[in-house]
Formats: sequence, C-alpha cells, structure tokens
Amino acid sequence: MKGIILKGGEIGYRNLPKTASTSIKRALYKIENNSGYCRVESGMTIHKYFNNKKSMDACEYRFVVIRDPVKRFLSAYGNRVTHHKELSEANIREKFPQQYRQMPYFDPGLGQFIDHFETYFKVGPIRHHFKPIRAFFEGKDLRYFTDVYPMENLDRLAFDLSERFGGPVEFDRLQTGGIKYRLRDLNHDQLNKIIKFYARDYQLLAGYYSADDIWREWRGSQHDSLVCEPAPILDRAVRRIKKVITR
Repeated sequence: MKGIILKGGEIGYRNLPKTASTSIKRALYKIENNSGYCRVESGMTIHKYFNNKKSMDACEYRFVVIRDPVKRFLSAYGNRVTHHKELSEANIREKFPQQYRQMPYFDPGLGQFIDHFETYFKVGPIRHHFKPIRAFFEGKDLRYFTDVYPMENLDRLAFDLSERFGGPVEFDRLQTGGIKYRLRDLNHDQLNKIIKFYARDYQLLAGYYSADDIWREWRGSQHDSLVCEPAPILDRAVRRIKKVITR
C-alpha cells in the first residue's frame, strides 16, 4: 500500500480524507523540518506537498487514522458542501461545466444532498472526500498496519509519534469550517442510505465501529432532541395556555 513515508523510511502514514489528515500532515511536517508549514512560501497546499506517495511495505511503523463512516460523511458534507461550497453554482460552472446541467440543486441542503448523492458523487472533490475508506486500501485491510488509531484517540497517536520522533507532536484543529451536523440531523431513511453506502467500510472497521452502534446512538439522539428541543407547535401552545391563566 502506498502512503506518506517519513523518517528515512521508518514511518508510513496512509492518510484518509476527513480523518484529521490536514492537522496530522502539518504536525509531521513541523517535526521533520523544525518549522511550521507555510503555504505562501511553499506555493502549494500541505496535501500537494505530501502528494508523492510510496510503498509503505518496508516501514517499521505503519499507521492510519479511522473514523465512523456516517460521522465522516456528515463532517465531509459540512466542510466541503456548506463551507467550501464545492457544489455552488459558481464553482460547478467554473470547474465542472460538463456537469452543470446534471446538478439537481446547487448548494444542496443535507436532505437534498443525500437524496441525490449518486449524482453529486460524480463531482471530483465530492467523490474524493466521500468515497469509502476501503477504496484507499488497495485491497488490503487493517491488519496491514502496525497501529490503527480511531479519531477519538488522537492523543495516543500524538504520544506515539512524539516517542518515535523524539520531540513533541501536537495536532491543530484544521478543516473545521462549516456547520457541524450530527446524527440527530438525519431521519431514518437518510441514515439507512448512508449506512448501506458504507456497508463494506463497516465490515472493514469491525471492532472499532459498527452500524448497530450508530443506530443505537441515532435513536438516543432522537430522544434527546425531543426532550431538549420542544416542537414549535407545542411551545406555542404552552405560551397560549400561560396567557389564558394570567388573564
């Protein structure tokens, strides 16, 4: 499998979209070069700087960061669609004119995006950020890596990298722009469609994430939203009753 090679071939990192890869790359650049990455000076993004991937087979330490597929989907939508405007009319017209007339909606809402996901998935940057993790693994699975880090355990990754590089490694929070969408923002059919799309990813990530866990978390979030956020109609009814009582 190809990845980013560091420390003279000792370390290999298989980066994946929407798994803190921007923050990790910037931290790796800083520890190897003793300075922060400057896009203006380099004339390219950090992703392009690390674009030359090589085989990690001989690396002593091969690591990857993984994330629940549904939460990765929601993060990608919030960042790429609502923040970076990848599906705005202006962006599609300029960069993907051949797909302009195929767009069901420009700047689609979350529900519109899910309903027409197959069409939006044909747009290059959308396909890159939303395609299943297994598509990056070249037919291999998690056993290929010496270390696997769930997104929820980045502190352990920072500690392990600090040990290997002999210096402090810290991750900045980057690529966080956009509305933060949660499981509670999905209805049953939308969640079901996303889970089906990433069914093989859930098989790949078994032991770390599962569709059953996401369903349980979603059901809990639906209950919490009803408790914490009364429906507007009910709220108005309560206010009317209070007015009658106080007259």
